Amino acid sequence: MLNDKDLARLTNTLEVPMIVQDILGGELLLNPEIEYGLHEVLSNYQPDAALLCMALSARKIASFCLKQPGGAKLVSMAVMKMECDRLIEDYAELWLAHARQSPVDDTLLMDTLAQIPEDLESLVELLETNAAALQDYAQSGDIETLCEILAIQGQAQALIAETFVEIIEEREEIEIPAMENIPGTVFAGGNVIAFPLRSARA
Repeated sequence: MLNDKDLARLTNTLEVPMIVQDILGGELLLNPEIEYGLHEVLSNYQPDAALLCMALSARKIASFCLKQPGGAKLVSMAVMKMECDRLIEDYAELWLAHARQSPVDDTLLMDTLAQIPEDLESLVELLETNAAALQDYAQSGDIETLCEILAIQGQAQALIAETFVEIIEEREEIEIPAMENIPGTVFAGGNVIAFPLRSARA
């Protein structure tokens, strides 16, 4: 069970959920530079971290919208919040276990990674649905844009994750590259974990 301390650590490490929170709270203006920065950060994450990052961010969006006047009518937001809760529960503890270099069952690891493309696609669908639903609400432009940014990056990450899963299925033995090129890069069983690293943009 993920505790509040671990959730806060994950949120702070992945950065984007904190930025989303500041935008929702009116502490940060969503201008073109911030939009570009969000795209940049999300595109440089590996699919597992991107999925967690998007789930945490989308959950903040859903929670915020559901608390607004008339928010209870946004059924799709409630569905997205529940889906984000599931994704966080399914992936966060495994991600944090690697960050602590704790032992993790290899079969569980690979089964979880194989599910990432489908879970990304599911979250993208909910983000797109909610972006469309928000068009009918006044002063929801920033929230709509946040949903669109997350959806665009989610689509790209799903393709990367799907390619990786296909490679896994085609090869009996592979040397698995790093799970995430951010503070807390993780290892298990003597192997580096998860998705191929992409070069960070300048």
